[in-house]
This record gives sequence, C-alpha cells and structure tokens, in this order.
Amino acid sequence: MTDRALEGLRVVEFCDELGSYCGRLLADLGAEVIKVEPPGGGLQRRTPPFYKGAEPGPDTAIGFWVHNTSKKSVVLNLETDEGRAKAKQLALTADVVIEDNTPGWMADRGLGFEELRREKPSLVYTSITGFGQDGPHAKWAYSDIVGQATGGIMTLAGEMADPPNTVYGNQSDVSASVQAAQGTLIAVLHADATGEGQHVDVSAQESLSMSQETAMQTWDLQKRNRVRTGERGSLPLTLPALGVYPTKDGYVQLMILAPAGADFPVLVDWMREKGMVGDLDEEPYASLCATLNMAAVTQILGNPESAAGQVPLLMHIHQVVADFFATLTSVEAYEEGQRRTLLIGIVSTPKNLAENTQLRARNWFAQLDFDYLGQELEFPGPPYRLSETPAVIERPPRLGEHTDAILAELGG
Repeated sequence: MTDRALEGLRVVEFCDELGSYCGRLLADLGAEVIKVEPPGGGLQRRTPPFYKGAEPGPDTAIGFWVHNTSKKSVVLNLETDEGRAKAKQLALTADVVIEDNTPGWMADRGLGFEELRREKPSLVYTSITGFGQDGPHAKWAYSDIVGQATGGIMTLAGEMADPPNTVYGNQSDVSASVQAAQGTLIAVLHADATGEGQHVDVSAQESLSMSQETAMQTWDLQKRNRVRTGERGSLPLTLPALGVYPTKDGYVQLMILAPAGADFPVLVDWMREKGMVGDLDEEPYASLCATLNMAAVTQILGNPESAAGQVPLLMHIHQVVADFFATLTSVEAYEEGQRRTLLIGIVSTPKNLAENTQLRARNWFAQLDFDYLGQELEFPGPPYRLSETPAVIERPPRLGEHTDAILAELGG
C-alpha cells in the first residue's frame, strides 16, 4: 500500500474529550499516535452510549471509539514518580506532544513544554484548552457546553422564540481539535525545515469564531447583535418552497426560491403531475406562481403597500406546497426534486446517512475488525480523500492494549 501522509510521525497524546479528535485526525493519516491514559481510562471511556452487543466498559464506549481510531493505548499513572518518569521518557521519543489539560497541569508533573523542549528543541507541543494558556480565564472550568456558550454559537442557534440552543455533538471540542490538528501540522513543517519546535496554543473559545460567520463583524461594523433566526434566516416571513418542510417520514430543506437550480414553476409542474396542485393554476395564484423567485419576493417585500396584499397569497401557496411534500417520503422528495434540478435537500437522520446511495457508491464507510468482540463494525470514513497518501482508519485501542510493547521499547 502507498505510504500514508504522516507515516513516520510519532505523536504522544495526553488528551481526553477536548483534544482526542485532533489525535485521531493525525492517526488516520498514518501518524503513530500513542495515547497515554490513566488507570481505568478517562471520561470518554466511561461515557454512554456503549456498544449494545457487549458489556458496558472502557472498551465499548462508542464516543471513545469515534474519537480515537487508529491509536495505540498506554496506561500510566501520572500521579506517581514512576508514571511521570515513563511519560517523560515516552514524550521525548515523539515529534509531537498533544495535551488538553488545564494550563500548568502538565508542567506541575514535569511534562510541560519548557521542560521537554530543553531536552528536545525540535518538539512540537500542542496544548488544547477552553480559553488558551494565558489571560484571566485561562484556568476557568471548561466543558463543551461552556465552550459553545462562551464561543457565541449558542446565542445564534435555534428559533427566535427559543432560549439559546446547544448545537448537537461536542462541537466546541471538535472545532478545537480540528484547529489543533491544522496548527500542529504547520508547526511540524516548520520543525522539519528548521529543527525548531514550538508551542501550539489552541483555545476552544477562539476555535469557534468561524462558526459565528459574520456575527462579530456585524457588531463591529453595524453595532447590531445577530440573533437566532431559525430556519427562516433573515427573512421576515415564511415563504413558499423556502425552508424546512415535513414529509411522510421526516423533513426536507427547500431552497427553490434561491437564485440557483430550477424555478418555482417546475415545482408546480411536479405537483400538477401528482394531482396536488390545488388551486395554484387559478388566479390570483397562477400569475404569482409563474414569476415566483427570490427577486420577485424581494421586490414585494421592499414595497410595503403591495406586500400587504401579497402576503396572504404567499402564505396560501406555502400551505399547498406543504400539503404536497407531506405526501412524499424524504428520499422521494429529495431524489425526484434533484432529478428536476430543484434545490431540495434531505434532512438526513443517522439511518438516512447509513443507507445513503451516494456514500455507499463511494465506499465511504470503513469496516473495522474488532477482534476482541469477534466481529467487524462499520465506521464513517475519513473527511477527505488523498489519492497518493490515503487515510486509513483502524479500530480504536483497548485500554492499555499497547502498554507492554511501548514500555519494552523504552527499556522498562
């Protein structure tokens, strides 16, 4: 097989929830990532859900599996002199160290950046924390929900009538890990070229800045706070074929009024073929449907006098469209709509993704051999395709699976 992109790079990881996905990204690309874990494992190994076909425990936590593929596991107790000594010896064999502890925690155990760089100047040392290594909040308590809140995305998530919403999944942790992987590889390139390592300081709060898109700039330039707008976005009212519509078994997202894809009359043709056009072929609706696009809607909304008469018509058209999509499954609406070049996207459930014909056709899912469970399990594939140095996902390690081999390599 062709060498993987990061073949030959050794990474020693001291991470739990916040930074483990960074290590996974590097490991799937071929780096040797050695995860140092405490006796009994970290929080990820003890957090449900667990694989339903086995006893709940540190080797069956699905969340741990997802964030720790392709790694090796070494158990060391960093609260003992022996454990700290072995951890330091191991770290000094690495090209990269990744850690996600409170600032100062690693240094207190003789494993901080300054301590290690004195003995290995080329070492890249990546610290992933909630708020960074300095500043008044550096040592404040952090969890993913805290990151989402202080990063600003909670105030932008949800419907207008909602309180602030968390985005599903540990998006603060994952965002920080993605940015950490990027910063780490930039530092590795520099170290390869100059022999000079450096400290890569990653803040989860700062990593979420791009998730806000223009929110901060809107305040800077307009002194106006962006707020939750829900599915409608910045539009002041519900418009036909624009937004989330229920189907027989889920939802689809329609963007048919957007300036791309086929226009609204193509949707009306489809509804007519299905006998679901209702009264849209009659006036006053027919003329409006024939010219309905975002430019026309913008013109209507820009003229308050005409808008007063048009809004009830638009709401009626919206309801007829909603009645039509309620007769279809999400897959039917998505696939037939796309065949007609209408901008329709399925609001995919995990089941939809597992059955998705596009993902299946591209062989995106990976079959991982969980030998200790006696079966193969299917995992989502890598987030990129490299033609010459491919990412290859391997099963996550059992707790301490590689301890003996790694310590023997160190001479103990």
